[in-house]
Amino acid sequence: MIYFLFLKHPKGEELYSVPKEKEDIARRYFKSTSTLETEVNIEGKSYRALIDYQVFANLANFDCFNCLEHCCADTPAVHSADTRELILDNLDEYNRLTKNVDIMKDLGYSMDEIEDSISRDPLMIPERHVEEEIELCTCSFKPNNRATICALHSLCLDKDMGAEEILRYKPTICSLWPIEILAEEDLSLLYISLPDDFTNEFSIEDYYSQACINKEYADSPEFRRKNPEGFSESDYKPLIISYADTIKYGLGGECYLAIKNRLIEDGLISQEEFGDSSQQINKTF
Repeated sequence: MIYFLFLKHPKGEELYSVPKEKEDIARRYFKSTSTLETEVNIEGKSYRALIDYQVFANLANFDCFNCLEHCCADTPAVHSADTRELILDNLDEYNRLTKNVDIMKDLGYSMDEIEDSISRDPLMIPERHVEEEIELCTCSFKPNNRATICALHSLCLDKDMGAEEILRYKPTICSLWPIEILAEEDLSLLYISLPDDFTNEFSIEDYYSQACINKEYADSPEFRRKNPEGFSESDYKPLIISYADTIKYGLGGECYLAIKNRLIEDGLISQEEFGDSSQQINKTF
């Protein structure tokens, strides 16, 4: 098995290969839980998928602006040609957010060299400066002294782009986080889930302290010590609702409807709850 969303990670197989013990846990999990089989469409390609659909009824609140976790800590994917074009076409705004161009200039690079690096280097800066002079993800930025968010996403919103375009420019792993996708090595079948009660031990990282998907942790003194304002309880909604556009354009409309219909059929969510049109992907600071 492999961690599908990490296939384009710069570290390659050392990161996306699922350890044998976690693979065994994942296979047992998907045999024992309620699933649906459908087709998903990711980055223009179709895949057969087994979906742990009930977890999409779990409450989530992606209030990145009031959170001090560095989810944008690691540059998770070699950037696409579309992303590079977006940056080069909006270089001044990108630099205003990230300061990457200014940092490269301070390090002695010319504008021609900087633009060439954006065009060619896997992470749009020379590799030796990744997580050194430029910390965290090379597309992250801080709008204040607390939050860390995505410059690509911000650029898209500033240009009045919709969800479909945002998912075109952002790495898929960033857009779909924290959805977990495992796959057979030949990609003949994907296994899609979400950290659920933080007990599915095949997840690639520890999600317990992610208050956006762990409301219990969001209410804890430990979280409130780091995030005194906390998260608004009323903003927690089922993932299928708060992430509707992300699922539609990240996994495909057929997948979204399959999950939605099964959740309604099982009585986990009512049709009336889908009247809220606000989407996480459109939130602005």
